[in-house]
Amino acid sequence: MKKFLFVVPPFIGHINPTLSIGNSLLERGHEVAWTGIYPLDKNTIPEKGHYYYPEKEIKPYQDEIEKIMELQGTGSNVTGLEILKLALEQTYVPLAKIMMPGLKNVIENFKPDVIINDGITFAGGLAAYLYNIPYATTMTSPPEVMGNPDMAPKVAEWAYNQISGLQKYFGIEEKEHLIISSKLSLIFTSEEFAGIISTEPFNKFIGPVLGRPDNSSFDWESINKISNPKIFVSIGTVLTDIRKDFFTKLIDAFKDKDVTIIASVDPELFEKWPDNFIVQKYLPQIQLLPHMDAVICHGGFNTINESLMNSLPMVVIPLAYDQFYNASLVENSGSGIRLRYKRMKKNDLENSVLEVLNNNEYRQNAERIKQTFIKAGGNTKAVELLENFAETKNIIK
Repeated sequence: MKKFLFVVPPFIGHINPTLSIGNSLLERGHEVAWTGIYPLDKNTIPEKGHYYYPEKEIKPYQDEIEKIMELQGTGSNVTGLEILKLALEQTYVPLAKIMMPGLKNVIENFKPDVIINDGITFAGGLAAYLYNIPYATTMTSPPEVMGNPDMAPKVAEWAYNQISGLQKYFGIEEKEHLIISSKLSLIFTSEEFAGIISTEPFNKFIGPVLGRPDNSSFDWESINKISNPKIFVSIGTVLTDIRKDFFTKLIDAFKDKDVTIIASVDPELFEKWPDNFIVQKYLPQIQLLPHMDAVICHGGFNTINESLMNSLPMVVIPLAYDQFYNASLVENSGSGIRLRYKRMKKNDLENSVLEVLNNNEYRQNAERIKQTFIKAGGNTKAVELLENFAETKNIIK
């Protein structure tokens, strides 16, 4: 049996897929641990798994971490190159510098056979290189971390220099970027949905992975009493500046309509919600989706994947970061409608939801994509690839 260490960022959308894979590895008898810059509740980690929070090394950076996290909530207010700057220069690179001292301590104590770094958690790949440990990368969405390959040459050069500078900061003089594994990259979608036929043998499109712990409570009897269409709504956990405005538009569109809105958001956002809204801060999303008829979301890849695995049509309203790209994949696949948030009016939202509910083609296309996900292999394929990787010791050097 092998020891696997997941190195994760402080973003639940990136952590969740690793919990699913980790749970599958634990079921196979392996030892699995996670580490990051935030403490995680013990109920978040699968039973028999471990989470290492290097508090001593992280503590001096608490103010800086809080500033970085506050910036994430403003992502909907920036566009284009500003998003790249926010992501790369103001988030991923500084987080790597903060994470490295504690990560080194975790590695020296846990002694993993394989490190699995999230695609935006640069410290994982660089630490694996420094310790000569084989490492794989998990990718929550198809694009490379550097963004669009067709970006302007000067922008591409700037992005390249950001990564090269980070590597030199840690004493790595290699010209090759090491933040993402060139031996094994697990991508949580299918080639058909991504519209990509990869020429790189290390890129493995494995589809969504399932089975992460979710202890959120819910009044399941209320679902059985609902006879009209049920719409699940989620806009993630990161963007905070837009939350009240978004749900104001949602209420205007659907209050007193013949649908039930089930939304993942803090109920205290408004003093009173319409009678046809069920609102909880945390919802058992995976368990709820099989009971839904459609989904409204911001384009987070986990919600997209989980919706498609239930053959659910979507209305996707991207707000920031890679959500615009993800929304285009939904639109291109015919499994949903994409709306522009800043131009969105009440009727646009209402009509789009009615369209995906009443036009069966959206559900049929979602079912078609679901079958490509199943064919990609999911958890079974992820475990097979990681076990083989651990045995072959295919180290980057």
